[in-house]
Amino acid sequence: MDYTVFADYHTHTYYSHGKGSPRENVEAALDRRLERICVSEHGPGHFSFGVRGKKLEKLNAELLDLRREFAGRIDVLCGLELNVMGFGRSDCPKGRDAYDIIIIGYHKSVPPFNKTALGVWGESLLGIKNDPHKNAEAILAAAESCRANIISHPGLYLKVDVPYMAMCCRQLGILMEVNSARVTMTKKELIAVKQAGCGLVIGSDAHTPGRVGDFELASRAVTEAGVWDAVVNARPV
Repeated sequence: MDYTVFADYHTHTYYSHGKGSPRENVEAALDRRLERICVSEHGPGHFSFGVRGKKLEKLNAELLDLRREFAGRIDVLCGLELNVMGFGRSDCPKGRDAYDIIIIGYHKSVPPFNKTALGVWGESLLGIKNDPHKNAEAILAAAESCRANIISHPGLYLKVDVPYMAMCCRQLGILMEVNSARVTMTKKELIAVKQAGCGLVIGSDAHTPGRVGDFELASRAVTEAGVWDAVVNARPV
């Protein structure tokens, strides 16, 4: 059975470190015949690429204008890709309910704000004491605190206990992303996510309009693992 992905919830623009505009992402999604497109820039805590203050307000206003302009043709969603700032902490701005989609993930260039965070993240990144279970707990606690919808690229930069994360995500109603810029979960891990009853979501993680809706790598991984029926933004064709 063949499947088609109808929504891209993970895209970036020149507001952070992408190269296109929100409008160009929307137009690219239309060209790809997607039904929904979300611009989900990095949250304000990212040292290099975080969108904050007046810039974030401008982005949100632009997305609302595009939503009205393209109504009836494609759903334009306002999102953020938050950063894990420490054990159970994120850079979620005030007004969480203004966002349709909240993604959260571990990224580099994000300073920890407490000793616990420094212990978990610093040692893990240096390979001194990498504890996948504790790493998963830290990310899950942050995801729960900001009411995240999606955990982006699980396992990128930091090893996590994927089966445990999947079990907890199912309980919390959080999806785990199959990132199509670089697939971060193995075939065995993807199968474990499905077996845990956790939903998967495919995201392009596009940084140019040309990559919006490019799901090739993720689709290949999902096909090899036989887990298409766990992907919430796909349907049979």
